[in-house]
Amino acid sequence: MTTVKFKKVVFARLAMLVFFFVVLNVGTDVLVSIFEPEQRQSYSASGTLSHAGNGHDAYRMQHGKVHQQHGDYGDSFRTNGLPSVGYFNLSCPFEWSKYSCAYMQHGPKAKEIVHASTEYYLQHIDTIQAAFDRAAQDQRSRRILFTGDSLMRQLFIGIACNAASLQTNLIEHAEIPWKEEWPCHSNAPCFINGGVHGGFDAASIRLVNGMELHFVPHMGFKDDATAETNVLERLRQDVADYGRITFGKKTAMPPGGDHPNTNVDVLVYNVGIHYGPGQARKHIHHFANWIAKPLMEQPSQDRAKKNTASASNNPSRPRTIYVTTPTQHYNTDNGQWQPGMTKESKACVDQVQSNPRAELEKELLTPGVNVDVLLDYDDLRLGKMHVRKGNDCSHYCMPGVPDVVAARLL
Repeated sequence: MTTVKFKKVVFARLAMLVFFFVVLNVGTDVLVSIFEPEQRQSYSASGTLSHAGNGHDAYRMQHGKVHQQHGDYGDSFRTNGLPSVGYFNLSCPFEWSKYSCAYMQHGPKAKEIVHASTEYYLQHIDTIQAAFDRAAQDQRSRRILFTGDSLMRQLFIGIACNAASLQTNLIEHAEIPWKEEWPCHSNAPCFINGGVHGGFDAASIRLVNGMELHFVPHMGFKDDATAETNVLERLRQDVADYGRITFGKKTAMPPGGDHPNTNVDVLVYNVGIHYGPGQARKHIHHFANWIAKPLMEQPSQDRAKKNTASASNNPSRPRTIYVTTPTQHYNTDNGQWQPGMTKESKACVDQVQSNPRAELEKELLTPGVNVDVLLDYDDLRLGKMHVRKGNDCSHYCMPGVPDVVAARLL
């Protein structure tokens, strides 16, 4: 027998042994999930997952804990005062690997970032817990639409992960359509480029009290030509046509209600970081003048005709919340990403003097006038908690800053 044929025979026999070992020790269901990965992840109140995006991840999460850690931390990091409650290092089924600094980072500097972010989270854990306790006691079955870019998605992830991982699991059901492929660019801060913990466009969760939260990106999906590329324009048309706003047809699970175009009770919006100042100003004006303000004025028009309740007390109209754009902490004159940046200017700094995007938003939006609530990220001095890997001084490590803002939002 030639050397090549011998190697092929040995490899075939080893493969067969591995096959039977998996069947006997893991089970055929997991074997099927390994060779036929699914994209959609369903989550139930029992804390188990079904149809996860990757066979290994499905098995790992179904058993209720993370069996394999990528970073330098492992289980000891969780038990040495960090964190005994909440989530950490992909223990949450809704986490993205690119935001889990504990999963990605290596080396002393990276550990400093993880500790800073996690300690900030733990410093506010009582406030976060209290916010979710109040949300659980709220008997109004509110339906909330989050729309924005990846920074708004981080807030949604923060709500989902804390709802699932604090002292009492509040999630009754969730739909997370993880993409089979989610690109990792050469300098991108991610190791998982598809399946569970890789990336998703839209996502939905329903809490045990009936509250629903749906995230839809405001600029369309990455690989779906039928997705809405301008959610803001549809919302404007909704207000003009119905005096209300709807979820559209691209939520991860159908929102509850009597018909497909279920009304939104609360709209949470942010314009994000992908527009220049001129375009950002245009979109904020669009949101304020064509969506938020007409919704706020509608009860007043009704009152003139029917002597109904005041705008502040009328529960029927949608409420609007604008979240200011998180601060970028690049080593530039204003902290913002700029064309033609050098290696030094791409480095993150711990604090900046101002956030031009948030200043513009606060200039154009006035609570009670053209938006119900203006929620300030208030993060000028929190630059040490950014992902940093891949020159990312825009997104924060999770758990961390987005979780605290998410609690304030609730």
